[in-house]
Formats: sequence, C-alpha cells, structure tokens
Amino acid sequence: MRPGALALLAGLLVACPAAAQSNTVRALPVLTTVREIRALSQDQGARGYPVRVRAIVTHIDEAAHGTLMIHDGAFGQFVVPPADVKKVPAWSQLQRGDLLEIEGRTVRGGFAPNIEPTSVRRIGRAPLPRPKYIPYSAMLTGRHDCDYVEIVGVVQRAWVSSDPTNNRTLFVDVAYGDGIVRATFWDYTPGDLPRFIDARVRLRGNVGTLFGPTEQLRGVSLFVGHIRDIVVLEPAPDPFSLPTRTIRSLYNYSADGEANRRIRVRGVVTGYVPGHPIEVSDFTATAKFRHVRHVLYVDDGSGGARIETEQPQRVRPGAIVEVVGFPAVTPGKPIVTNAVFKITGQATAEPSPVRVPITNVMSPENDAALVHMEGNLLSLLRNPNDRILVLKVGETVFEADLPEDAGVDVLERIRPGSVVAVTGVYSYHWGPPPSFRLFLRSPADVVVISVAPWWTFGHTLVMLVLLGLGAAGAWIWVRATANRKRQQYQAVLNERSRVGRELHDTLEQGLTGLALQLEAVSATLKPSPEAAQQSLDVARQMLRYSIEETRRSVMDLRSQALESRDLVGALENLARQMTLGTPVFADVRVEGSPQRLDAAHEHHLLRIGLEALTNALKHSGARHIDIVVRFEPEATTLSITDDGRGLGHGEEDMPGLHFGLQGVRERADKIGGVLHITSAPGTGTRLSVTLPAQRHTESGVTPRVVESWRTN
Repeated sequence: MRPGALALLAGLLVACPAAAQSNTVRALPVLTTVREIRALSQDQGARGYPVRVRAIVTHIDEAAHGTLMIHDGAFGQFVVPPADVKKVPAWSQLQRGDLLEIEGRTVRGGFAPNIEPTSVRRIGRAPLPRPKYIPYSAMLTGRHDCDYVEIVGVVQRAWVSSDPTNNRTLFVDVAYGDGIVRATFWDYTPGDLPRFIDARVRLRGNVGTLFGPTEQLRGVSLFVGHIRDIVVLEPAPDPFSLPTRTIRSLYNYSADGEANRRIRVRGVVTGYVPGHPIEVSDFTATAKFRHVRHVLYVDDGSGGARIETEQPQRVRPGAIVEVVGFPAVTPGKPIVTNAVFKITGQATAEPSPVRVPITNVMSPENDAALVHMEGNLLSLLRNPNDRILVLKVGETVFEADLPEDAGVDVLERIRPGSVVAVTGVYSYHWGPPPSFRLFLRSPADVVVISVAPWWTFGHTLVMLVLLGLGAAGAWIWVRATANRKRQQYQAVLNERSRVGRELHDTLEQGLTGLALQLEAVSATLKPSPEAAQQSLDVARQMLRYSIEETRRSVMDLRSQALESRDLVGALENLARQMTLGTPVFADVRVEGSPQRLDAAHEHHLLRIGLEALTNALKHSGARHIDIVVRFEPEATTLSITDDGRGLGHGEEDMPGLHFGLQGVRERADKIGGVLHITSAPGTGTRLSVTLPAQRHTESGVTPRVVESWRTN
C-alpha cells in the first residue's frame, strides 16, 4: 500500500471514534425506569426520550382502552394510546395485572410527561404492587401523580356525564382526610348512583390530577376501575332512620363526633331558591357535567341552616321537611350539602323573624335566619325571573330578591324613597368585601311604612337643570339672531360701499373727465377749431367708455356672477354670453388646483378679464380668445390672449382703448397685482395679471404694480 493511502486510513480511524462519540453526546438516553421518566419536566418530556420499561398494568379502561396506567414496583406512569393502534395489536387485549414490556417515547402530557408506545409485549401475569398510603395534602403536591394508592373515605356524591356520547363513566366524590377525591369507574349500573352514598369504603387505584388547559393542578382523582373494586367497610345507613339533630348542634363540641358523615335535621322551610343548570366541561376527563343546585332555608327553632340539594322538588315556605345531608363549615353558619329531603307536613305558623337593628346589619350571625328590617327603597330592578329591590339600612346598601311568580306587580307602585319594612331569609356572603342579600317569599314581605313625596329633591334638581338648559338655549338663540342681523347689516354696508366704489370708478370719473374735455372745447373753440374738434372727439370717446362701464357695473349687480360661481365659472358664463352669435371662439381653461380667492380679488380679476375680453371683441378683430386661470402655490395668474391685430395698429383700435387700460391698471393696483401686456402686429395681444400668494391672506399689504409693455 502506498504511503499516502496509509496516511488517509489512519486519519479515518482517528476521526470515526470522535464522530461516534459526538453522536452519542447528542443522542437522548434510553429511559428504562418510571423514576427516570418522572424526573423529566414537561418540556424535557416533549423532546421524545426513547423508553423501554417493564411494568404491571394497574388500571385499564377495558371498555374503550383509552386510559392505561402502569407501575414498575416503585412508581406509576400514564400511557397514552399509540399513534397507530393497528401497529400495536396487544393494546386492545390488555387487562389489569398484565406484565408488559413497553417501548416508545416520552410526550408532553396534560400535567406530567407521558409515554406514547410504539411496541407493547405481554410477558405474563403479575400481582399488583403494594398500595401506598398517602395523605390528601401530599396528593395535592402533584408529585404522587399515577402512584398506586389506597384510601378510606365516605362517599358523598355520585353522578355520570351529561354528554350522551360519553356517559359510561361513573364519578364518585369521596371525602378523604380534609379533602374530596373524585374516583372514576368505567362500569356501573343505575342503581350504583345512590347505594354507596354515606358508606365508608376502601378504594385502591392510581392517583390522578384534575388540571386545566394551563397544566395547573385543581384537584385529585383516583382511577379505580370496576364497581366490584369498592370495598364497603360500613354500609350506608337508611338516611331517614338517622337520629334527628338540632341545627344549633352542628359542629358543636362532641367527644364522639365524626366528620364527613350524613346528619338529619327537621324543620320549617323559610325560603326556597331554585337553581339554574350549569354546564361544566371537565378538561381532564373530556366530559361534561350538568349541575343544578337548589337551596332550601330551614329553621328548627334552634337556628336556621342553608340546605343545598340536587333534588328537583319545589318546596313552598311553611312546609315541614326532614333533611339528610353532609354538614360543611363556612365563614357564616354551617351548611348542609348533597342533601335529600322529604316533606312531612305543613307548619301552622312560620318562625318569628329576627329584628335586625341598624348596628347589626352586616353580620354572619344573621346567616340563614328569617329576619325583619326597615330601610329606604332606592330602586326596583326588573329581571326575567325576579324583581330586585335595592334597599338602604343606615349606611348599608343591599338587595332583596322576590321571584317573578310571586305576584310582583304590586311592587311597581312603591315609589323610590319610600320607607319600607321587609321580611326575608338572610344570606351572608363573606366576600371580600362581605355583603348579604335577602330572599323574599311574597309581596306581603314588603310593607310600606311611609310613602315618598311626589315632589322630591331629585325632581327639584331636574327642574333646575331643565330651566337652566332653557335659559341657555334662549340666550344662544338671541345671540344667534343678533349676530345674524349684524351680519346682514354689515353685508348691506359692504355692498353699498362696493356700489359706491364702482360708481366712483366708472360714472363719476368718466363724467369728471368729460367735463374737463368740454371745458377745453369751450376754451379753444374760437381760437383753435382743430383743437376743439380733437377735444370733442376725446369727450365722445370718454362718454362712450363711461356708458359701457356703467352698463357693465349694472349688469354685474344684476347677474351677481360671483355669488353663485367662482372666478372660473363666472368667466366661462360671461365669455359664452358675449361671444354667442359671433364668429369668435373664447376658450376658458384652468391650470393647477382651483381655489376660492378673497371676494374683492375675484371681483377685480373678473372685471379685468371682462375688460380684456371686450377690447378683444371690439377692437382686435380676433377669431380666437384664450382665457387661462393658473393656480399655483406662490401666485394666481389670469391671462387673456387673442389672435387679433394687436394694440395701437389701426384707427378703429383707439376709441376707448386707453381708458379701458387705465381701468385695468387701477384694478390691478387695488389688489396688489403685477400687470403684463404683450402685443405684436398681426399676432394679437396677451394681457396677464399675477396676484402673489401673500395677498390671499395679508389684505393689508399692497405691493407696487409692475407693468410690462412690449410691442414689436
């Protein structure tokens, strides 16, 4: 072998062990015990660690094969159904006590990492592991999830799912230690629901956790399996054969007291509050529970108690009932839960209500008692099922409920602010903040002591507000009317001033010039007839110009061209009227974005354009007249261009021409514009006026007029 090949082979031999070592570092280790799986966090379990464990089946839903729990002698583990059940044929044949060898990977569970199997092999049968005895408080830590345990407790409630597609599982609440464990059984008969209640039982199964979508523990469950796995240590007694106890004796000191067992009380119903169905979705069991809790208030002479029951039997106040249920401690008085009852008679007289003074309105000692108090009615609220009276006693505001079917129409006539006396059952809510409400039985529980006056302080405030609004509206109307009249008067003054300026610029100036020319004729008629004739010609021209200007001013006053149109529209209208029936074509165009100018500026630009158009029609012999209004950010320009003979190039061009240009110059000077006149023989005339932008907003500044005059 050549030296180069030897060197390459040596390099590969060195590199291969290094690569294998690197892959080993990156690969996840195979987990062979449940302890190793339980040591993973949820995020670590989601990485898919390979699993190969040997364990015993401690729980399997033999009907659906959807829930499997295994135990390797030390710890329990939840196994989810395989992704493809057909590839794991042993899955559908598993039974409790089977010894398995499972291969698969870890996955993220609802509360802790689970196993998803890819291979399940049944090795044989094995005895179940020895159960652990774990207190309820330790179960709440979550670290005993899936452990195989044994508990001894009292069954307090049994129910099934309200979902018809998943109602084969029986759920049982077992009072264990200082908490409630929810046990599940996948086989049951309808008679199993009531027969275990109040029985002391022993259960063995795998601990489960009740959790929500946030993977947080909410309670403890126990996966048991068969109903036959319930070991009854003490059978449930006949509920109505239990000794009767007084409500006052509940949770009093007793040397032989026993917790979590049913008690029996007998008394008169002082109130009944029907419950409303509540649909609860259980994320853990993927089931729905329909729960309806009705409330009875019972008084046996020693005190009152709140009774919670699912028994769908309406009870009227005054009925004598026997109640059997489980007592529970609350911040108020003890209550009785998961109760059953039967009606045994009707009381001849209801218990006497307790009078509550103002100093003792908010007190847990009043809980579940029939009370009587006086207060002010603030308002009456209307709901579909009841009426709610908002009352105030002293400084305390509370609500009193009266059912809709109790004839509540009479309450509508009670005026807010009235003093009323109410009798009802006191229900204390410990908050925070603490509060209470009363449950009334009938409209007779509300007695009006004093009726609120029709005219109240609130009515006075409303009337004052209405009067104030009326006065303010009248003042605004007077001010608006005065302003409108002032504006109308100012408009009249402005129009009179404008008419005065027009007459001054046209008729008065023309007549003054005409008088001067006539005086010149008178002075030169004898010594110089030629000069007198020339003065007469000038006077005749001035008279014709004054007549035209006066007619134009009157026409402008009558048409009000700029009041209904802008500058461009007014020019288009006047150009169309003046060229109608003539061979001359006048074109009006706009360049830029049109905008309204100051009224005086638009008026003078219109008159300048009208003068230029008149001159072109009368003196230039033009066939086409081009009128352009150009709007630019820095200025607005009006230009009139014709294709006539030009200025000053014919005797017929002269009459009135100089007077018209003088008027154009004066108007351009008034608006501070720049006047340009360009004329050439045979090519027509172009007249333009440029109004600088500052003139749109600064009316007090008048720049010097610049005139450009060019003839070629």
